[in-house]
Amino acid sequence: MNEVKIGRLTRFLPGTWDELSAEQLCYACSLFSLPITSTQFKLNLLFNFLRIKVRLWNTISGEDAYFMCETLNFILDEVKLTKALVKSIRSHRFPWVRYYGPSDGMAYCSFGEFTKAQVRYEQYGKASDPGALDEMVAILFRRKKFFWFIQRHFLESPDPRMRFVDRTLAKRAREISKLDPAIKKAIMLFFSGVQGTLPAKFPHVYKEKPGKKDEKSGWSTLIISLADGKTDDQSLDRVMNSNLYNVLLGLEQKSIEYFEFLKKYPQND
Repeated sequence: MNEVKIGRLTRFLPGTWDELSAEQLCYACSLFSLPITSTQFKLNLLFNFLRIKVRLWNTISGEDAYFMCETLNFILDEVKLTKALVKSIRSHRFPWVRYYGPSDGMAYCSFGEFTKAQVRYEQYGKASDPGALDEMVAILFRRKKFFWFIQRHFLESPDPRMRFVDRTLAKRAREISKLDPAIKKAIMLFFSGVQGTLPAKFPHVYKEKPGKKDEKSGWSTLIISLADGKTDDQSLDRVMNSNLYNVLLGLEQKSIEYFEFLKKYPQND
């Protein structure tokens, strides 16, 4: 956090993505779609983040305003958000119903829901299809397990969300389509930020396989290897419902073995 003194007031400006509050992130997302310059964008952010009256705002010199705006440049750079700032969202049809999202860094996310969300994330990136974004959010945000206040004392996973089931996705996506676009964009940025950290943590998983242009095929091969070569629904479901990081750790080890094999027997590339 960057400390700012304006008169007798002390304010703190975020210096990284993870230092943003949920309100600040959603406000920034609401500005992304506006036809404004980067300078106007940062000035709007600065005024919102400082939370001061217009009279006090007018006392800030142009030089000081420029310096403070420069500390917000990270929002226009690569997304590095790994903190789950949007904890839950409210149902549009039933305001008393809440859907809960993944934890920081998607630590308790399943491998299956991550890959399904990634497909929608890529679809939205290519065609800006709002339906794909709705489904991505619906995959990640689900209702709490029944009697979670009791279950949490007996289950190993601290994830309060119900297990992801495909048949409930369409219904949840229709409700989420009514959600504030800024909140949906904030959730997308969180997913993007977490996804961006994975190649550094699991470099061999994301390393391009020689002679393989189809990325999905490479992932499928590794997943089947984790399922002990079995392709039946039960074996594959076991992998897909396992913790994301546990699966990636297993895939990393398999990938290391794969590349070591290529070094020993290059003719098999």
